Amino acid sequence: MQLCDICNAANGNSFQEGECHICRGGFRGTEGMIAEASALLKKESASSFSISTLIPKDYLAREEKAWDIRLSGAESVKNHINRLVSSRLSALGPRYDKDGQVRLTLDFQERSVSLQRGEIFVFGRYRKISPGISQSRWICSACQGKGCPRCGGKGKMYDSVEERIGEPLKEASGADGYVLHASGREDVDATNSAGRPFVMELKGPKHPGLDLEAVSGRIAGSGDVAVSGLRVVDRAFVELVTESHFDKSYEAEVEFGREITEADAERIRSIEGKTLLQQTPTRVAHRRADLVRHRKVKHLETVDVSGARARLIVKAEAGTYIKELISGDGGRTKPSVAGILETGASCTKLNVSMIDDIFLDFVLEART
Repeated sequence: MQLCDICNAANGNSFQEGECHICRGGFRGTEGMIAEASALLKKESASSFSISTLIPKDYLAREEKAWDIRLSGAESVKNHINRLVSSRLSALGPRYDKDGQVRLTLDFQERSVSLQRGEIFVFGRYRKISPGISQSRWICSACQGKGCPRCGGKGKMYDSVEERIGEPLKEASGADGYVLHASGREDVDATNSAGRPFVMELKGPKHPGLDLEAVSGRIAGSGDVAVSGLRVVDRAFVELVTESHFDKSYEAEVEFGREITEADAERIRSIEGKTLLQQTPTRVAHRRADLVRHRKVKHLETVDVSGARARLIVKAEAGTYIKELISGDGGRTKPSVAGILETGASCTKLNVSMIDDIFLDFVLEART
């Protein structure tokens, strides 16, 4: 059995070189494909790349016969080609990275080379300054984004944090689209002064070099949303952010069914340290499983009492429904402020004031 220089190198140079049993001359154009790939990288001004090779199935079938003869020191031709191409291209300038800015595909069936722009992932923290904005894009279900009387012709129910951040990043990067990945969310009518961690995924960006300081300024110009600490991260950060759960602190303005006394404030404080039993709230039951969740209230105090109004300072475990902690949700949350006082209690304004997410900064520092 004879192999070409490429297939023989993949098989430990164990065979004589000649008319190749595996590729039958199919890899003769590899040098030309490398040159073509190099030209594409230069055109894109990419600083990093990844590799994908498409090897015809009949090559792989014939490769197994070579392994039957001599397996010692052999690796797959596909792995060998990937390493060969990546090392040659890296020597010309761009850096090989499995999560590179662009992906090169070398198709040995079609004898073609193509380039696809890889996603860019931008980490940061956002503050939602104004209520009345959803976190993710909320397409109108009645018209599916076309515009109708229900949505006032907008095609969506609310403007969103995702759009406020995504559109400036899309324009700056020349991306085809974007997706927001965040650690939890606020209600539409709530604000967030703490800064919620997120990763914005930019799809098919044409301009990988981003002026993130300028983008931050454009986002702040909306007046509704501001961001801080924008930086490019790798794909793994999406899962790190979305799967992490952080304790949060809140400021809640509350209206009660009667005037509140100092004794009432102490009774409210008695919930601190207790574990709530929270059945899925009525307001979200149509889209979430009906479960009973156990969440601990780590701090609770009443301040600024004025007649039937007061402000509550709350720190609780991730996933705690704060509005229901206050109202009781018809007995679905126990204990609750309303239940303890035996009177009505409703949250009229809610702000996320702190998120205990400092460990993300340690991870970022370690990856710098």
